[in-house]
This record gives sequence, C-alpha cells and structure tokens, in this order.
Amino acid sequence: MAITEKEAGLLISTMLGAIPEEALRPGRLSIADLISQWRAEIEAGRPVDRKLTVRQSPGLDEVAGVPRTRTSSTGEFVGKKEYSKVEQLDLLVEALGLAFIAPQMMASRFLDTIERFSSTKQDAESVSVSLAAAGGAAEPSLRVDWATIAESTEATMPLAHLLNELSQEDGLRKRAFTELRVAI
Repeated sequence: MAITEKEAGLLISTMLGAIPEEALRPGRLSIADLISQWRAEIEAGRPVDRKLTVRQSPGLDEVAGVPRTRTSSTGEFVGKKEYSKVEQLDLLVEALGLAFIAPQMMASRFLDTIERFSSTKQDAESVSVSLAAAGGAAEPSLRVDWATIAESTEATMPLAHLLNELSQEDGLRKRAFTELRVAI
C-alpha cells in the first residue's frame, strides 16, 4: 500500500520530534549533523536543468533595408523542484539508518578485520579498540569491543525494525536495516 503525502508528513514530524532528545546525548553529534544535512537537502530541493532558447531579431539591415537573419541563443540554468513529503520521508529514513544503524555494522566489520589478522585465537577473542580524539589522547567513551557493539545493536533494533517496515512502503526505496544486525 502506498503511503500518502499526509501520512508521510505526520511521520516526518513524529520522527523529527523524537530526534533532538537522542541527538543531545554525548557522542551523538553526528546524528544532529545528519539531520541538519537532511534539512539542507530538503530546503535546496532537487536540481532541475533547464535549457532556454531565446530568439533575437537583430533589426533591419540599414544598407539593404531588409530584416537581418534571426539568431537564437541557448542557455542552461539550474532550477529547483521541491521534494514531495514521501521523498522527504525516504531521505529521512536513509539519514536515520546512517546515523543509528550503520555504525554498528561498521564497528562489527572493523573488529572482524582486526580478528582476521590477529596472530592467535586468544588475541581475536579479546579484541578491544580505543580510538583517539583529534588531540591524540584516547578517550574512554571511544572504545569499540564486541560487548559495546551488541549493546548498541540491541538498543537500536526497535528503530531498525521501524525503518525496515517504512522501507517496505510503496514510494520509498527498499532497504533492509534489520539485516545489519551484528552476529555475536
């Protein structure tokens, strides 16, 4: 069943209303950034190329007293077409998937790669990575291990199911957010 423009608008309002509380948590600034990018994309609209042809009449040839040959010029301009509410919802679903669901998948693949290249099985089982901030010092909140990934995945699964369900609606791109689930 296709989602209507009115339903899409209500879903957008509801989803955006729930985001600020989550986005204010420490370490979640990227979520706020993705929502800001979504808003900017919606405001900018979809670019539409337009070709305009202008015919010019150069007037009379003063010597011969006859009209000169008409000329035409073309120019390419970029206009904008506003996104429909359904298209806006589709873009928002994509942004929320990137903000909340994709990080677990990336962290899981990151640790998988480290484990694959570990020298012993014991090293692979106890993999934990501390990430350094821009200043170079490792921050305790920037630690990635299997327990953290599992905890994060469990916390975001309800959202993943909701986004997955929305993605099955006609008019939205098909996505499978629940397939990103990390196998622990």
